[in-house]
Amino acid sequence: MQFSLTDLQNEIKENAQKLLSEKVDLLELIQKVDNNTRIDDELWQFISEQGWLGLDVPEEDGGLGFSKVDSSILSEVFGYYMPIVPIFSSGVVFKQLLLHSPTDLKNKILPEIISGSKIGSFGIYENDRYEINDENISTVAESNDTGYKLNGKKSYVMFGDSSDYFAILAKSNDGFKFIMVDKDNPGITISETTSLDQTRPMAELTLENVEVGKENLMFDIQEDNNLWNRVKHISISFLAMEQVGGAQACLDMSTKYAKERIQFGRPIGSFQAIQHMCADMLLQIESAKSIAYSSVRVDSEDDIELEMSSSMAKAYCSDVFNKVSGDNIQVHGGIGFTWEHPAHLYFKKAKSDSLIFGTAKSARNDVSRLLSL
Repeated sequence: MQFSLTDLQNEIKENAQKLLSEKVDLLELIQKVDNNTRIDDELWQFISEQGWLGLDVPEEDGGLGFSKVDSSILSEVFGYYMPIVPIFSSGVVFKQLLLHSPTDLKNKILPEIISGSKIGSFGIYENDRYEINDENISTVAESNDTGYKLNGKKSYVMFGDSSDYFAILAKSNDGFKFIMVDKDNPGITISETTSLDQTRPMAELTLENVEVGKENLMFDIQEDNNLWNRVKHISISFLAMEQVGGAQACLDMSTKYAKERIQFGRPIGSFQAIQHMCADMLLQIESAKSIAYSSVRVDSEDDIELEMSSSMAKAYCSDVFNKVSGDNIQVHGGIGFTWEHPAHLYFKKAKSDSLIFGTAKSARNDVSRLLSL
């Protein structure tokens, strides 16, 4: 398998790095977080104008027709700079849900999502167990002559108060379904919630007798569980790329500080303890890059290989990002623990990312299960 980037992919990465480095300042990001900025509208508009949201969407669906690998490179860059934009919730997860939905619904909503004029999110889990079963999913979709009536509550909805559409997982008499609802549907209440990662704001959705038409059915998990598994593991592989980008930012931050910070008359980077720590960070990140890039290169139609590679990436990249973000604080010493330094943003993002779609432990359990097949 070829792991080196093509000229086109290098160009995508360099262009994204250049543009985001000009648009995102970490000290300004801290100020935005301090002001409880829920979305950076100006930056989101800029991202939409670049066409990045439709990069991996087939041309027949209104996109640019690039590959999944090409698009995932952007996730790595976004992980590096951490802007407050719904690139993962809307530009990856919701978009993938739409791409696997019926043609009429896809053709109606997808153009708005890839143009950035509308934002989508997803409401799946209701507690911290990340399991889809009757015990953990209580949101109900009652069938009627015109469509569905939804009642329930969804937690951990990314950019929920900024989104226009929601893919809601609900249970009905014949299994679990993903149903799309509009924020303007009567009966929807959206409440801001506090999130560990302030660059990825969360909300809680309450649905009381929310009625939608049959055309809003995205797909039925009972009939084709592979569709949800495919969307989930494609999203996890993109998340792994984000984690790699964040970990690389921590290493760059550490090495830069180690060269500049003078202690006992010499840069702290000249001390073996700091050198070994940075060397270990580099080794772990390079390994994480290999497994993350491997996961996005897998054929999405090969469900077993996709789940295996993305689960491995989820487990390893989560551990690496958590470790490296913690080491970054250690390298910076006292200043690394303060609110004024961006190190804490990466530390909190690392912890938050490691809990999306399950934990590193649950990912290892998935790998073990697949190996036993």
